[in-house]
Amino acid sequence: MTSPLTIARVQAIVADAAGPGRAPSDAGPETPLVEGGFWLDSVHLLEAIIACESEFGVIFDPETDFTRAHLSTVQTLHDLIRAKQPR
Repeated sequence: MTSPLTIARVQAIVADAAGPGRAPSDAGPETPLVEGGFWLDSVHLLEAIIACESEFGVIFDPETDFTRAHLSTVQTLHDLIRAKQPR
């Protein structure tokens, strides 16, 4: 069973992947996933992606989805997941 897609749930998944002490206290939809935000390295970003796939029942395509445009902020990740879900 998949969870309902909310920006708060995506942010919680990203914060969990970042680990304690790396999630900014003022994090929000526009918080960067990497530098200047959650500071996810490639391993932690992959953990967040896999968690989102499992949580929301989507499958990302590394060829088209793993771009800076799609993985720059919590909001862009949320939008990518929403685009992947069946209507």
